[in-house]
Amino acid sequence: MKNILQTLSKSLALLAVLGTVGMSSMAMAHEGDCPYCKLKLVQNTKEMDNEVVLKVGNKRIEYRCLYCVIKDQKRYKGDLIVFAPSEKKGEPIILKRTDGKWTAPEGTVFLNSFKKHADCSALSRAFSSKAAFDKYASSNGHTGMKAMTWAEFADAVAKPAN
Repeated sequence: MKNILQTLSKSLALLAVLGTVGMSSMAMAHEGDCPYCKLKLVQNTKEMDNEVVLKVGNKRIEYRCLYCVIKDQKRYKGDLIVFAPSEKKGEPIILKRTDGKWTAPEGTVFLNSFKKHADCSALSRAFSSKAAFDKYASSNGHTGMKAMTWAEFADAVAKPAN
């Protein structure tokens, strides 16, 4: 009986260790490199969301910025959903590509103004309104930036990078 309890105790301890390792690797699974630009993904902070998520079928793929996911969208066939971080923590802007046509919620404006890709997560974003864009730009010292419509943003992303 004692041997059975010892074996059972060791097995339970091993399961606990394996479970902890498995959970920690699952928690860290979203850390990595952007599939488009190969730079490190920018994680969410307490104040602001930064993770851009593409859903294609049952797959969930994270990108560094909105520019990257749109620039890379040709690799995916069919319908897509992009969860773009907005100015509101926990409330992404949902962009959809259905039958090859992109849609964004009415009133959504976009920023795409980075000069070097290392700045893209702060300078390639979506906002629920022009007022939200203006507040973000002024509070982050981004003066002289233009809010873009979806068509302007998509056109800017389609141009070859410098």
